[in-house]
This record gives sequence, structure tokens and C-alpha cells, in this order.
Amino acid sequence: METFEIKYGACYSNGVYGKHWAVYQITREHGDDKVTFKIVAGAGRRKSAVLAREEFARWAKYEVVLQENEWVRVEEGSRVTANSNTA
Repeated sequence: METFEIKYGACYSNGVYGKHWAVYQITREHGDDKVTFKIVAGAGRRKSAVLAREEFARWAKYEVVLQENEWVRVEEGSRVTANSNTA
């Protein structure tokens, strides 16, 4: 991914299958071009960490959203906002 594609509140997957698969959610953007994220699925669930935005972009293969208990890849041009599926 490109660094400019990484957005606050969005979730991203590393696209790896099996035990190394994970989904991270951006919880904070820092002024020094770093991001804080929490692990929302996969190993280390519920933990948080900080990475350089560039390093996070290398890890993230694509954006995902949770739809009825399943993480689904967001197709380009159809980004869903974090609150769009709430009633």
C-alpha cells in the first residue's frame, strides 16, 4: 500500500493465510509520520503498537471491513467509513 492510503479508524490486513494472518486498526496518527494501531484479529489480539507510517504501509496489503463476522477486502473506490454500517 501507499502511505497516503493509511487512514485513521480504518482496518488493514497483511493478506497472509493461516496462523500469521492479522487485521490491524489505526487508532492514532502522530505528527512525526507514525501511526498507533491495535490488533483486532490474529495473533496478539487486543494489543497496540506504534510503527512508522511507511513500515505499516509495507505490512498492509489491503483495507478490510468487518461484515457479519467476516473480514472483507475493501475494493478500490468503495471505501466504507467506520460508522457507515451502524443503525
